[in-house]
Amino acid sequence: MSIHAWIRSLLLLCLLSSALAGGFATEENITGILSGDPALVLERFENGSFKEPDLNTLIEIQDLLYRKLALGLAGKGEYEKAITVLDSIPSHELTYDSILLLAFLHNRVQDHQAALNHIITLQARYPDDIKLDNARAYILCMAGSQADAKRIMEPVINQEPDYGPFLDTWGTILAAEGKYYSAGKACGRAYALMPGDPEVLAHLGMIAYKSGRLGDAKNFYQQSVRLDPAFAEGQKEYARVLMDLGRYPEAQKVIRTALRLIPGDEDLVSWEKEADATLLAWHIKQEQEADRPLLIKRVVPGNHS
Repeated sequence: MSIHAWIRSLLLLCLLSSALAGGFATEENITGILSGDPALVLERFENGSFKEPDLNTLIEIQDLLYRKLALGLAGKGEYEKAITVLDSIPSHELTYDSILLLAFLHNRVQDHQAALNHIITLQARYPDDIKLDNARAYILCMAGSQADAKRIMEPVINQEPDYGPFLDTWGTILAAEGKYYSAGKACGRAYALMPGDPEVLAHLGMIAYKSGRLGDAKNFYQQSVRLDPAFAEGQKEYARVLMDLGRYPEAQKVIRTALRLIPGDEDLVSWEKEADATLLAWHIKQEQEADRPLLIKRVVPGNHS
């Protein structure tokens, strides 16, 4: 075992020993635990439902353990913590799934260059994996490089025109070009193939919003954040639509949720101030109306000349 692996394993054992209390877990039932839902794995880790395995078992399962913990943290919107967990694994020992997860996490916190670097690392190992082409195109599109994204994605979508994730990326690229009708068709087909996917719903919301269909945009974003409350960008865009619709009480709640996920975001801070001021003015007006004498309120002003 390398010195780095030994130190990492020892640190994790110390962490487990200090953070957890509870029943001993054998290699077999740890494997069973790690095959389950990441949120449950994280919960068991945090509440002490299992104790550290022996060192050899830990070495074999640590990539899966770290990845499950990272996924559990990501499910709560704690992306930076999730990144830190995976970054504790030396880069040469990261598996395909863990590197792909790192790219996803960095994209969620809008660190597009770091996300691209992880995809490029994987493409050096798996040059024929067109799913990595799709991931790279999607990240480039999110970073504002639509032309590069389209150049990469066009042969991919021609090769596999009926694969949901590819259609979603293609629709997002078309939307970035202002081709909203074609974008809506592509993302709509993607959603038919991947029902319940929060990012596809958010993309449909974005297309509806840019097409001027605010009601549809609200519905898409509302569904998106219900499915993934930790999706910060979805929460932010949902707040934007509610503000544009003048639904300030609802917008105020969504803005605060989004700010917990992306603290200090300038747009959200500005919208929060606008929503607070609008609601305050409304309440003041209501109080003033309530204080007016009943007789005055019943008199309809008219022209008495």
